[in-house]
Amino acid sequence: MKKLLTLLFFTTLLFGQSYKEFAASSSYETDYKVAIAKAKEEKKDLMFVLITNYCPWCKKFEQRTLSNSDINEKVHQKYVPLIMNREEKNFPLKFDSSTIPVVYFVNYKDENIYKTTRGFQTKEDFAPEIK
Repeated sequence: MKKLLTLLFFTTLLFGQSYKEFAASSSYETDYKVAIAKAKEEKKDLMFVLITNYCPWCKKFEQRTLSNSDINEKVHQKYVPLIMNREEKNFPLKFDSSTIPVVYFVNYKDENIYKTTRGFQTKEDFAPEIK
């Protein structure tokens, strides 16, 4: 039992860091306050992706959809992208969701959510969402 808990702990740490690696490689913010300040400065809306460590669909969404060069380019043209881990609980509670992954599109002026997409989406499904 102790070995299983140790393995689970290290697996959680690995997955917990992987979204930060994705964020660094794809130029996503990982701090809400920094991202919203940047959005206001650039006069761009925020695209906020909320994931968890244990969600295989979140990882697939990062790897298969958000990492796509065309998608990533379009996201950065129109939005300030932000990705955060729900388990870290360091974001405004209005963004909490039991369905993950979830993507919130947030108005930079008033920080209100104007569109939400839930669950894994292929790049073909997600492309119209960012136009």
